[in-house]
Amino acid sequence: MIVARASELDLRSVLSRDEAIIALGEGELRGEALACALHSDLLVLAADTRILVDTPGAWSGIVWRMGRGALMLCVAPAIVPAAIADLLVPAGRDPLQWTVEWVGTRSEIAFDAAANLIRRNGGPHGGMVLERAEFARLFAAGEPQKGLAAWLESRSTKRK
Repeated sequence: MIVARASELDLRSVLSRDEAIIALGEGELRGEALACALHSDLLVLAADTRILVDTPGAWSGIVWRMGRGALMLCVAPAIVPAAIADLLVPAGRDPLQWTVEWVGTRSEIAFDAAANLIRRNGGPHGGMVLERAEFARLFAAGEPQKGLAAWLESRSTKRK
């Protein structure tokens, strides 16, 4: 898994990735940085991010991320960060620090697996056979048990 500011990513690397990419956008996001952010597996934006779609790569990212919803940009070209972001950084928080903390509470193996399924199947409704095989691999590796143990631990702590 790679966590990086969108401005630090290269579009060719993003498009040919083998591992999940979490892109962080802040300030003004445009050009190749915006294209990289839009084509990433998870897009985290600071709430005050300004977005300017000004390149073919950025437009392809808008279509990839929004699907038919991109057509609404013909009528209302302003893009609100919440319309394209997977996560918005709470106001007043450092975007990179918040993202690293958020990622730190997730399973890297499960995240990479989910990103691969979505990429290989052209969207969030991946093929059932591939999904079953991937979930079997995750169960065999013990990932679900770790999550369950953490959840049970948090419940026993809350009861005290």
